[in-house]
This record gives sequence, C-alpha cells and structure tokens, in this order.
Amino acid sequence: MSRNCDEALANLYAYLDAELDEVSAEEIRAHLAECGGCDRPFDFERRLRDVIRAKLDEEVPQEIIVRIKTVISLEARG
Repeated sequence: MSRNCDEALANLYAYLDAELDEVSAEEIRAHLAECGGCDRPFDFERRLRDVIRAKLDEEVPQEIIVRIKTVISLEARG
C-alpha cells in the first residue's frame, strides 16, 4: 500500500461525507481512478451508506414502536 493509499483511506469518511475541500476531494477522485486497491473499500462504504440511508427513509411499523415503548417503560420501572 502506498502513501497515497494510506492518505486516501484515512480520508475515506470525510470524502464520502463531502467534508473535504475541492482540491483534496479531487486528489482522492484521481487516486481512486488510478488505484485498483482503494476503489473496493471506497465502493463498499459508499454502498453501505446508500443502504443505511434508504432504510432510514422507511416508516417503522406501529407495532414495533409500541413494543419498544413497552420495553423502555419496563426498564425504567426497574
């Protein structure tokens, strides 16, 4: 693994969260386009975030909400 790979992977989450300045983001994009080793972890994390984001948009069934509230209430009573 090269120094560029280490830097790209160290900035993985900041890149995926669009928290990097444009110059740093472009450096990572260029590295990913050239590097066969880093594209896999970046792609996995990106897809994982897409799945999580999609699941967060789903509505929770009322039955589950009631069950959770019941368990919390029982726990609070001790």
